[in-house]
Amino acid sequence: MAIQKTHAIIIKTQPFRSTSLIVTFFTRDFGKIRGLVKGVRQAGETRGALYELFTLVEIVYYEKTRSDLHLISEAFLLESYPSLHSRLESIAYASYFSELADQLSEVHDPHENIFSLLDFCFRYLASLSGRRIARLFEIKLLNEIGWLPYLDRCLGCSNPHLEEGFFSPRQGALLCPACAGRYSDAFRIQRETLAAIRYYARHDLEMSSRFLVKTSAGAELETMMDRFFLERISRPLKSKVFLKKLKPAFSQL
Repeated sequence: MAIQKTHAIIIKTQPFRSTSLIVTFFTRDFGKIRGLVKGVRQAGETRGALYELFTLVEIVYYEKTRSDLHLISEAFLLESYPSLHSRLESIAYASYFSELADQLSEVHDPHENIFSLLDFCFRYLASLSGRRIARLFEIKLLNEIGWLPYLDRCLGCSNPHLEEGFFSPRQGALLCPACAGRYSDAFRIQRETLAAIRYYARHDLEMSSRFLVKTSAGAELETMMDRFFLERISRPLKSKVFLKKLKPAFSQL
C-alpha cells in the first residue's frame, strides 16, 4: 500500500457511517481521487474544518490498489478561499465548477491543468463576475479533456472561413448557413461568441480572465454550453439548476 502526498482541492463530501467522511479531491498530481477520513465527524473532533468544500489542502493518503477509495492519513490547510465562502453567489458558482469537474473527469486520470483551473477560478470569484468566470471555466475544462466543440470549420462542407454561423449541440460542431438546415437542433451564434470561445481556448488563464465579452455574446455562450452539456451528461447538474433559480437575485445585487 503506497503512501502518497499531494496538493488537493475538495470538490465533494458525503457522510460515511456515524463518524467518518468520504471526500472527493481534485489533486495536483493524481487527478480526481476519493478518500475515506475516519472519525472526523465524532464529538470533539477538530479536524472537520480541514475537509470543508472548496478548500485547498495538502493530503497524505494510503493508496489502495483494489479500491478507488483510499485512506486519508493527514491533511494540512493551504488555502480556504475566505472571500469565496463569504458570498452565496460565489459558493453557488464554486459548486457548479466542482460538480462539472467531477462529472467530466475520471478517477486517477492526472490533469494538473484542471487542478490549476479550479484554484484560479476559486480565487477570482472574489473579484470577477461568476457568470464571466463560468464561461472561462467551461471552455478551459472542455479544452483540457478534449471535448471542446469543433469550431475550426463547418462540419458539413469543411468551409474554414466561418466567423459566425450555426451550432449543433448534438454534433458539438459549427455549421455554415447552407449546411445548418440538415440539423434540427442547430441555432445561430454570433461572431463575438465564436471569438470568445477561440480566445479562451488559445490563451492562458490570466489573459483569458481579462478578455471582455459582450453581454449578448456571454448570454448566447451560456445557452450554447447548457445545451452542449445536456447532450453529453444527459441531465442538468444540480448546481446549475440552483444557479438558475438564484439568477434573478444575483442580478439585483
